[in-house]
Amino acid sequence: MQAMLQVDPATAKGPTKAAFDEATAQFGGVINLFRVAGNAPNVLGGILAMNKAFGSDITISGKQVEQVAMLVSALNRCDYCVNVHMQVGKGQGLSETDMLDAMAGRANDLADQALLDYTNEVVRNRGLVSDATMARVRSAGFPDRALLEVIGVVGVYTTLQYIRHVGHPEQDFPIVAAFDVGKHGANDGAAYKAS
Repeated sequence: MQAMLQVDPATAKGPTKAAFDEATAQFGGVINLFRVAGNAPNVLGGILAMNKAFGSDITISGKQVEQVAMLVSALNRCDYCVNVHMQVGKGQGLSETDMLDAMAGRANDLADQALLDYTNEVVRNRGLVSDATMARVRSAGFPDRALLEVIGVVGVYTTLQYIRHVGHPEQDFPIVAAFDVGKHGANDGAAYKAS
């Protein structure tokens, strides 16, 4: 598939420049994925607005956001986003092992594991979560607000991952060699339930 054109931040104007300025404010620059998304500044601007809201007022921790984002990236078969979140997760204080575990839907902390089990069902089953998984994630201390925030994180990153798949931007982060689309990616089929 042919890659979509990337908008050059140096020549961007109007709403695209505004979106790129916001990306720079939030992330320190305009990554290749955002350069592709810059073709639709209303889409990129919406993604960035939601991301900014998560950064300023969210119940789950920055580490948990990155664990969820890593799992969503793997399930959605997005190598680009796996590479990005490995770096961002480390910036949040998670180890490489923590992030590789999250990529596989695992965590050492019981509350984090309950959150990843919930995320796994949300993504794989398109929002249909079993009563048992809901009971576990609530008993792990996550109120409904946190569970809705996870859905918001899933939505933001799923949108970006679909843009990556359609737009084919070049990688601009170190490759996570352990990522295996066949092993980590979600397949359509029977409903997933956390064990």
